[in-house]
Amino acid sequence: MAEPLVLDPALPSKVLHQFPFPTWIENIAVRSNGDLLLTLLTTPELYLIRPSNPGGPVLVHKFDEVSALTGIIEIKEDVFYVGGGNFTLQPWSSGADTYQVFEVDLTSFDKDSTPKVKKIAYLPGCGLANGFELLSREDGTVLIADSDAGVVWKLNVNEGTVEKLIDVEEMKPPPPPSIPMGINGIKIRDGYLYWSNTGQQFFCRIKIDDEGKTSGSVEVLEREIIVDDFVFDRKGNAWVTCHTVNTLGVVKAAGGVIIAGGSIDKLTLAGGTACQFGRTSLDADVLYFVTSGGMAAPVNGAEVEGGKVVAIDTAKFSH
Repeated sequence: MAEPLVLDPALPSKVLHQFPFPTWIENIAVRSNGDLLLTLLTTPELYLIRPSNPGGPVLVHKFDEVSALTGIIEIKEDVFYVGGGNFTLQPWSSGADTYQVFEVDLTSFDKDSTPKVKKIAYLPGCGLANGFELLSREDGTVLIADSDAGVVWKLNVNEGTVEKLIDVEEMKPPPPPSIPMGINGIKIRDGYLYWSNTGQQFFCRIKIDDEGKTSGSVEVLEREIIVDDFVFDRKGNAWVTCHTVNTLGVVKAAGGVIIAGGSIDKLTLAGGTACQFGRTSLDADVLYFVTSGGMAAPVNGAEVEGGKVVAIDTAKFSH
């Protein structure tokens, strides 16, 4: 990767909520009403935060069947699917062969504060179910990035069936002593599956059809970039959480990388894990960025904090 442009000043941001240490926020989804849903890796809990009134997080559900939550995706409005397994950070264990997917129905949550939760599937052979992406709303199919095995699984939530769908070298984790993480974040855009490979420090894509089957070869769009998760904006730029270097990056649609916030030696965006844009007219240009507090790679070797939710105003980004 060529030397990235660093925005100075960085995009404006504010902390919406910070959890106590040690709390690792792993992923984020946004409801159509603007609420944020947060999965935690350090405890199997799903929380809700209202950006318009961030007085405190609301515990939506604790999943007693697992010890950690990972990916989350919405299929039908207010019906989300959450991954969980027995991951541990200290000592490191991916929790291989323990991952499950749960349905969390929030269609009546605003009235009675009670979600309808049920197990949808067990993921046999899955090493670490990480990023989730919607493949087909009509068919109820989801793609799941397996960071440990370095593959993509396809889950049909209506039938509870799971199959290994994509297995390419650019998804694999690197050998020790590198970060033991391969494919991490995944998104579909304009007929391509995009993914980050955290350990190999790749940002890639490959053509897929409506069933998720690949064609052609893998394109490595950027190298030497440590990306956890990412989201696309309306212009096709990928906003990426650069976890271990504590920054927010932008992989431009036309090529090249810009650092839009954070710093390797500051806690501002320490250990970014995922991000999503707002879904209402008031926050469509707000990027909600969640963190682990630097637990995997302490800032300056020693500084850590509780995971937090940061609202970043991208409205004036014009690069």
